[in-house]
Amino acid sequence: MKRRLFTRNVLAGLAGGLLLPTSLFGCKKPLGSFPEGFRVIVVGAGAAGLYAAKKMKEHGAQVVIIEASDRIGGRIRKLEGFADFGIDLGAEWMHGQNALSKSLAQESGFSLFEDNAESKYWVGNSLLNNVPNSPVQQLQRILEGEVSYGGPDISLRAHATQLGLPANHDGLLEALASEFGTRSSLLSMKYTPLEFEKWSSGDRDFKFSRTQFDFLNEVLAASVVDEIVTNAPVTSINYSGSTVSITTDNGTVYEADRVLVTVSLGVLKAGLIDFYPALPAEKLDAIQTVGIDAGMKVFLKFSQNFWDRFSITGASVCPAYYDAGLGKSGSDNVLAAFLMGEKAEYLSALGQAAIPELLAELDGIFNGQASATFQEGRIMDWGKEPFVRGAYSFSPLGIGNKRQALATSVNNRLFFAGEATHTEGHFQTVHGALETGEREFEKILASAL
Repeated sequence: MKRRLFTRNVLAGLAGGLLLPTSLFGCKKPLGSFPEGFRVIVVGAGAAGLYAAKKMKEHGAQVVIIEASDRIGGRIRKLEGFADFGIDLGAEWMHGQNALSKSLAQESGFSLFEDNAESKYWVGNSLLNNVPNSPVQQLQRILEGEVSYGGPDISLRAHATQLGLPANHDGLLEALASEFGTRSSLLSMKYTPLEFEKWSSGDRDFKFSRTQFDFLNEVLAASVVDEIVTNAPVTSINYSGSTVSITTDNGTVYEADRVLVTVSLGVLKAGLIDFYPALPAEKLDAIQTVGIDAGMKVFLKFSQNFWDRFSITGASVCPAYYDAGLGKSGSDNVLAAFLMGEKAEYLSALGQAAIPELLAELDGIFNGQASATFQEGRIMDWGKEPFVRGAYSFSPLGIGNKRQALATSVNNRLFFAGEATHTEGHFQTVHGALETGEREFEKILASAL
């Protein structure tokens, strides 16, 4: 998620007084070490894969990380040289004062700041400081579990219609859906709050003074950098024997005792990896059911800050703009557009023409100041990334307990991690991805002993 649409103490009733999972913090039984020569292949060098590999190497496993692209990080990526500060092209926020990533960052000396950015709302061709009594606020309280729902499994859009959503609040609705990773017509009113019930990382949002990629690169990847193979898309995984064999697109074959798959849900949906034998029907059904939608960020640099550091929520072309430089050490003026679902698909189809489309909308909000002060722009379209194919997972209609099936290991040799496999409410987050990496490390270690 990006940040809260309407500033609220969200999830306070759910998370504020809860203890963190004992598998991650607190008292733990001492873990053993892998048998000598025990081999594990990790497919994917994103947050989950890197953290799992780090933990397994620390406990004596021989680890190889196979990454399809030419870089590490998955959906965490850094843009340098565009502004006088680093920019997170992908995952940017750290959600929760008790998040695992926050603890790791602080232990490693990474500077964080709390994101308390204020919003203004574009409604009815007016820029407002607040939108009192909007049905969207009621919908947000339901999705975040603050107000019970108890209704049928219908979409956010359908329930908004039932509540009498004003036509000029449509941008607010899509901004809310974007917070949850998709468009309003796909997000489940029933299952989204149910899936967030177990959220335990807290209700405050943070950002890195540098970038989240710097944290991943320097804290998670540093100890396993020599074990990473890049530019090696995995085309098949054969787990039919006592060991598992992995084949990449150039014909290279790797063998291991266990394999951990951490690729994005978009890659699994596209069937880019063949599994032998075929994955169980329950796993295949989960892959197709759990949602992932189009998503993109567009960064726009200006000679002046005409938006006065506020986020702008509720516009039509892009429902959510935020100040990318807020809290950073640089002085450049960068406004970021954050889009999911059909809004992202529309701009994605425009290619570079998406930038003048956004400038035209901003001109309408700020009386032509956007075009007059525009310097340059950058587009990060995650739906077009061949080894990602989407933003992050969401809860569609009918999801039920499909995340549990997505997270289930197969034949005690094939394991799965990544934010989409998080079953305790922290999907859509980097710390959730890390937690799944730790979860699968412990499962793989237990299977080896």
